[in-house]
Amino acid sequence: MAPSAPSWREVSVPVGWGFLRGKTCHLGEPRGGAYLRVLALHGWLDNANSFDALLPLLPEGLEVLSLDLAGHGLSDHLPVGGRYDVMTHVVYLREAVQRLGWSGFVLLAHSLGALIANYYTALYPRDVRALVVLDYLRPFHKEDRLATWRAENGLMQREEQGRGRGRRAYSEDEALARMVEARKGGYNKELPNLDKDAARILLPRAARRVDGGYVWRHDEKARTRYSMLYGDDNWMYVISHITCPVMAVRADDGLCQQPDDAYAPVLEAYRKSARVFRFDRIPGGHHVHLTHPDRVAPSVSHFLTHDVLATQDEGASKL
Repeated sequence: MAPSAPSWREVSVPVGWGFLRGKTCHLGEPRGGAYLRVLALHGWLDNANSFDALLPLLPEGLEVLSLDLAGHGLSDHLPVGGRYDVMTHVVYLREAVQRLGWSGFVLLAHSLGALIANYYTALYPRDVRALVVLDYLRPFHKEDRLATWRAENGLMQREEQGRGRGRRAYSEDEALARMVEARKGGYNKELPNLDKDAARILLPRAARRVDGGYVWRHDEKARTRYSMLYGDDNWMYVISHITCPVMAVRADDGLCQQPDDAYAPVLEAYRKSARVFRFDRIPGGHHVHLTHPDRVAPSVSHFLTHDVLATQDEGASKL
């Protein structure tokens, strides 16, 4: 029998300039009188629906909060001049968490969300009981930093200059096809990743219905990727200061397309600093948690049950 879908409740959290929105649910009954809190963070241009297929396969006793990042899904767009860099996301994620009174939670994060989650965990270790990284093991950034910053700033400025212009409406089939095409991976962007069924899960928060079809909800500026601002030295420094239990899942046909030895320093940094470190490789694309959740759920469930619930995080920030 297929697992029953969680009963979601919408959440809206003020963060000063606007609201971060998301949804929350409980899986089964609490263990030992309390739910294990899980904060789920989606990837680039995805939304809080990214974990809908995976969550019903995880152990009961979880209280889940899945948030739309700023400029994504139903969350508000940053004001003029705002940039969707990693630390901006961290700042407003921290604001939302504090306003909700959440602490001692597991961060379950994919792609861009995992990048943000690593920085958050290193900066605020008392908030985070454990970290689950889904297909984000960046060993280094080859790009020239100044050239990359110029390109990203230029893209952001162009998108901001076009702010307020009308957006094209797509039919449902067109919108789904564009989501599938935009998320292809690999060196030549030819590897299939998201399928049409998975895109349909994301669509309700990715686009709004209008006369004539669907219009994207995301802020055009959110298409600019600022992860390169921090570079390989900052990245390695951050992950080497994460002390809570960590689970890393790598998809064979996902984001991590470098040779295996390129990721060895990253994995070793996690092993040295994390109280518990688990690593698993699974077949599938970058969104395998959405397209084939049955492949991801056993590793994550084992980690939550055997490592997180049995381990209390008492780390203090080293940053």
